[in-house]
Amino acid sequence: MTQAATGRPLLEARGLVKRWGAVVVADGVDLSVTAGSIVGVIGPNGAGKTTLLNILGGDVRPDAGRILLDGRDVSRANASRRARLGMGRTYQVPRPFAGLTAFENALVAAQQAGGHHGPESHDRAAKAIYDCGLASRANVTGADLRLLDRKRLELARAIAAGPSVVLLDEVAGGLTEGEVGELTDIVISLRGAGLTFLWVEHVVSALTATADRLICLSGGRVIAEGPPHDVLSDPVVVESYFGSPAFLGAAQ
Repeated sequence: MTQAATGRPLLEARGLVKRWGAVVVADGVDLSVTAGSIVGVIGPNGAGKTTLLNILGGDVRPDAGRILLDGRDVSRANASRRARLGMGRTYQVPRPFAGLTAFENALVAAQQAGGHHGPESHDRAAKAIYDCGLASRANVTGADLRLLDRKRLELARAIAAGPSVVLLDEVAGGLTEGEVGELTDIVISLRGAGLTFLWVEHVVSALTATADRLICLSGGRVIAEGPPHDVLSDPVVVESYFGSPAFLGAAQ
């Protein structure tokens, strides 16, 4: 972790509630992400982690609650508006434009999500590609990129728009241990350059290597929050997420 957080809340959720029929997937969720920090979100399958990102990113409207981005209430803003206001997003399954090169993918993001045009959009796309370790693959089409490079591109497209905070959804999933290390190095570098991250992830080692704080969700509720070691050793978290201390040791 290369940069201390500033203490200023950049992204806040207050009392988020979302129901799908009788199923409650967000049950009064409160969270605060400080500028310059990396906050990890863990929890068992079905805990509501991706739904939380979808609510924060504007893809899903909550039934109740508020979302603040740098002090501005964006609860009613759609995903496009939130992107223009500084919220980036990646998805579990990379979604590149298969027929466009990596650079062109980042350029589309800079122009459409970020609202940048002309030389500025090209500069932002080129910097995002470079910062995410894709310079040597810039002219390779999305369809021809290996999984790690598609993950890098997913991140590059998010940052090309010029966000202040990025929502990461299991970007380490499916990667080898060495590839996870490469990806976490990129995230740490981007944080050092001033970005803030809220990172949902099942690869716990990625979060222990990067996160200042962890939040554990279960049944749509926050059941623990704090420094990674404290959260991961919390008996409630161990029982809810890992099932047993032995599994926790293997995950770390």
